[in-house]
Order: sequence, then C-alpha cells, then structure tokens
Amino acid sequence: MALHRKHPTATSAGQSIGILMLDCRLPFIPGDVGNASSYSYPVVYKTVPGLSTAVCLAGAPEFAAAAVEAARALAAEGVRGISSDCGFMLQFQDAVREAVSVPVCLSSLLQLPLVAATLERSRPIAVITADSSNLTPAFLRRNGIAVDNPILIRGMQDKPEFKTAVFDEKGTLDSDLITAETTDVVRGVLEEHPDLGAVLLECSMLPPYAKAVQDATGVPVYDFVTMIDYLESAAGGERRSARA
Repeated sequence: MALHRKHPTATSAGQSIGILMLDCRLPFIPGDVGNASSYSYPVVYKTVPGLSTAVCLAGAPEFAAAAVEAARALAAEGVRGISSDCGFMLQFQDAVREAVSVPVCLSSLLQLPLVAATLERSRPIAVITADSSNLTPAFLRRNGIAVDNPILIRGMQDKPEFKTAVFDEKGTLDSDLITAETTDVVRGVLEEHPDLGAVLLECSMLPPYAKAVQDATGVPVYDFVTMIDYLESAAGGERRSARA
C-alpha cells in the first residue's frame, strides 16, 4: 500500500481549485463559476467579506488585503490553483499572486492576450461584461492587459433580467431570458463588426450562455470556465501520459 502523508495545514483533501467569491447571494446555476457542478474536478469556495458586486465593479483597492487573506486560506487547504467569480478581481491579481505559492488566475480577462494571439491583429474581440461603465480600456491597461486587436466592450447592465437578477439580487434568475439578452448583445456586435474574431464573456455568471453565443456568432467563445479548466489542467489535473 502506498504511503500517504498529511498536508501540514489542510483540514480536508482533494480540492483542485480554490475560488474567491464576491459577498453576494445569487442563484448560481449549472455552468456558473459559483456552481460546483460546473467542473469535472473538486473546487472549494471562499468569500471575501464585504466585497459586494457593486463595490468590486466600482474599484476596491481597499479590499486587496481581504482578497489576499482569503486566497491564503484557500492555499492552506491544499488547492493547486486559485481563481475567482468576478472578472473585476483582476484588480487583485498582482497582490494575490505575490502572496501565495500556487498559480493564480483571478479574472477571465487574463485570457485576452491569448485570444488576441490566435487572431489577425485587425480582427476585433468582443468582451461581454456585467457593467461596461466600469470595464473600460483604462481599467484593462491599469491592470496590465494590453492587446493589438480592437476590443469591443459591451455591457449587460441595462438588460432587465440580468440587471434585476445580478445587480438587484432579487433572488431569482430566468436563464432563458438571460440567454436571449446575452445573444442579443452579441448579435448587435456582429452586425456592426462582421469580421468579429472572438467573444470573451467577462462575467462569471455568463458561461452557461456560451454555447448560445457560439451558435449565434460562429466564432470562438471564451469565458471564466474555459480559464479555470485550463488552470486546473496545468496545475496538476488529469493528464495524458506517454505510452510505449
């Protein structure tokens, strides 16, 4: 029998990815970052106390220390990588990665340079965000994201079902309505830019609608879960082995 040793700080075992959560109460449907059934591997969650959706989207440098503390708690539980459930946690990426020894990918927006590298420089990338009034080119530059391709930022903040479900936290979410709202936003981009190269869904609540967006556009669609899957695989998930 193989010899197993205890982890020096973990109180349980088997968690692959730790996810920092906003301090909010929303319906996390399958496919959402906040729903553990979205993954084929174990995940564990840790809330950053007081970091609400509105606070994070507006910019919250004062919460960097709290994000670091939560990330350290996840690392102490033995996770192999750390992510989050809000693309705007990009603002804590540097602080958290300097504080833990495991790989950190706090924002779906970290995929932008990779997406751009797969496309001709002239082809635009649509970024569908929870709130386009806060996700600006200046926010991206300030947090180290710069690409040559045109970036088309479009928000969901004025879509009735998304707004009341996510921002107003009404307690329910109609996924059929949000599917329609999301694809409507993306079709608008495609009408304006027929040469659209890819779509990146910034918001952690949008991955359930990625397939509908892909069907509506015919272009590659990236989201939070594509990034977390990539992180988990690279950080020690199941891999193919060479065979004789």
